[in-house]
Amino acid sequence: MKICLGFVLIAFAVLSSTPVVASDADELTAIKRDLARLMARVEVLEQANQALRTEQARVDQAAASPAPRTSDAQSDGQPLLSWRGDVRYRYEAFDIDQKDDRERNRLRARVGLTAAVSDTLDMVVGLASGSDDPVSSNQTLGSAGTTKRLGLDQAYFSWQINDALNLKAGKIKNVWFKPVKSELLWDNDYNPEGVALSYASRGFFGHAAVNWLESDTRSGQAFAAGVQAGWRTSLGDYDLTAGAGYHDVGVADHEAFLGGDDFFGNQTLCQDSGCVYSHDYEQVQIFTMLGGRWLEQPLTVYFEAVENLALDAQNQGWSAGFKIGKASKPRTWELGYQYEDLEADAVFGLTAGSDFGGGGTNIKGHIVRGGWAVTKGWKLGLTYFNNETDLDGAQQGYQRLQLDSQIKF
Repeated sequence: MKICLGFVLIAFAVLSSTPVVASDADELTAIKRDLARLMARVEVLEQANQALRTEQARVDQAAASPAPRTSDAQSDGQPLLSWRGDVRYRYEAFDIDQKDDRERNRLRARVGLTAAVSDTLDMVVGLASGSDDPVSSNQTLGSAGTTKRLGLDQAYFSWQINDALNLKAGKIKNVWFKPVKSELLWDNDYNPEGVALSYASRGFFGHAAVNWLESDTRSGQAFAAGVQAGWRTSLGDYDLTAGAGYHDVGVADHEAFLGGDDFFGNQTLCQDSGCVYSHDYEQVQIFTMLGGRWLEQPLTVYFEAVENLALDAQNQGWSAGFKIGKASKPRTWELGYQYEDLEADAVFGLTAGSDFGGGGTNIKGHIVRGGWAVTKGWKLGLTYFNNETDLDGAQQGYQRLQLDSQIKF
């Protein structure tokens, strides 16, 4: 359009400099009138061209930037999908009394998909490496590079009933609060199967759940039911979380759930037909956690205790420890320590931490952890267990070292 305007101006200059005979005055007036109309038309075209350029720039910018999510959880009638996952490589070394030293390399891979079906309803499906062990997603490397197993780790719906209430059902993510991921009652890999209702409002939180250990009556139906309540409040520069729970695990006279005779340290009653659990587990739990800052680093100290009301001996357990720092941003670190003492029938051993003393109950000792963030999603970790087990009535030293490289995506 600027080129056209230039031609018009040149033509106007030529016409202005050309001698005009007085007798042709009317013709000159007509030419000037036509030229004025042409100039007006050029101006209109210039404005239209500028508007088109502005609109094209807006379209290009919108194409380069993702559209913000609206309050509607669906896009064009389809659920919004989000992925998550992590891969962890682990080296382990064992030094156990009366056993040969042992080393191994392990791999854990997990991936999950969340579908926002509506503003209040999500569907979650997760896959993980591992075996039939409900408290471990690790696979030991070897067997000449054979394909490793992958199984259903989570599959549930999550319904946000209102601002405070949430309902989950299926193979769900464990809802119970655990101070600093303590594994006194539940291993961090344990995902129960059943229904859970959670409440959270104004610092108060609560959970109630019924989880199946065995839902088929042909296999000896068994379940665990529990409630837990707690609150969070500020104490000056510190944040306090405290609460209690009750968990009833009805397994008395039931056979081992994973086959064989592994009862994970719990007492058994054995006859010619085989062994069964001797007791139920009516677990009363208390916990407290205090968080603040120390040496310009986040610091958390915690205590947790449990007692099985179904019997009077070998029925108590507790853990206490601290964590300083947080390995999240690049070149940040964390360090933690925990002491734990878990008697034989304090908790249902199958769901307790699987790394502490080799898993189960009737174990006490120390856990030291450290971590370093290489990048935002890549973390290196070290964990050392110095424990004492008493699974067969004879105390046994148990030392375990884990070196981890974990990447989240």
